[in-house]
Amino acid sequence: MRIAIIRLSSFGDVVISASMLAGLKNFGNYKIEWFIDERFEGILEYSPCITKIHSLPFKKLLKNISGIFKIREYCKNCGDFDIVIDMQGLIKSALIGKFLNTKKFVGFSKSGVREGLASFFYTHKVDISYDANILQRNFLVLFKYLPEFQNNPITLDRILPIRNQGLGISYRFIDENLKNLFLKSVGDERIYTFIFILEASIKEKTYPIKSYLSLAQSINTFLQNCHFYILWYDDEENANELKSMFNKQSIKSTKLPKLDFNALKFCLIQVDCVIGGDTGATHLAWAMGTNCITLYGNSNVTSGKNMRNTCIDRVLLGNPYIVSNSKKFEIANIESREIFEIFKHKVYDKLQKDN
Repeated sequence: MRIAIIRLSSFGDVVISASMLAGLKNFGNYKIEWFIDERFEGILEYSPCITKIHSLPFKKLLKNISGIFKIREYCKNCGDFDIVIDMQGLIKSALIGKFLNTKKFVGFSKSGVREGLASFFYTHKVDISYDANILQRNFLVLFKYLPEFQNNPITLDRILPIRNQGLGISYRFIDENLKNLFLKSVGDERIYTFIFILEASIKEKTYPIKSYLSLAQSINTFLQNCHFYILWYDDEENANELKSMFNKQSIKSTKLPKLDFNALKFCLIQVDCVIGGDTGATHLAWAMGTNCITLYGNSNVTSGKNMRNTCIDRVLLGNPYIVSNSKKFEIANIESREIFEIFKHKVYDKLQKDN
């Protein structure tokens, strides 16, 4: 069976959708092809589950009629698909799916889709609330109309344990200097390693570096032998400042270089724990199977569509998280001691069992 998945963007959403790939691949003899904006192609690159990645500058092309005609021409030349699945639920993603040749186009119903008009394009609709858990939504839209699933339904619990098999890494293209940054031990002494994610798409999802310093001090006192890696995107000055603060406190740390998606995936699986806001790299750590602690803004049950507000029912399962009590829907309000307690009682205990 030939399946087309449409999830054009964004970083975190692509990652969460891709966490279902291994389960899908194991469920049937499927050829999986993914349509994605070229900016995010690297997330899916080297996935053992994907037969082909259709990467185009969709965001740019969708801005004008000539671009839309180019997309249509490309889609019509892709051949016939047994099923097309729109995991994004936007008018633009539904339009792309409509251009593809298929008799079965799956998407969310009007009450569950992000943009209501998109649901009119689908031949088969999944009726689940937009505010339902994001993993459950991804699972249902991907599996519900597969013949094998209808004959022998499985649950999300079967899929999540193998989520780390859906995203691949090419070690061939990992720089040796980057590999050498990650030491697991000094002599017989184990080193506990962490990645702090400094940036996010909006400021409300960004945790202050002074709070990261306080958290590192608590962890360093507790473990005594640990190392902190600083992950940054655009604000290198902020990363340098945190690195300087660590040095003054004699806390062992490394500022990571700027990373492509392949190198980022490599780094995330090298450490014991990743800590960051509700952003793509944090979700990628979860999808790769690394312990992570995610920091969220307030719970808001009325407006899951406002990405600055967190509808807590949507958070990733099996992922220790903390929700801010701020009235500004931001994570800066979270005390570092709260994060430390989550690490101590949930992540550290798991690390000890895994050893």
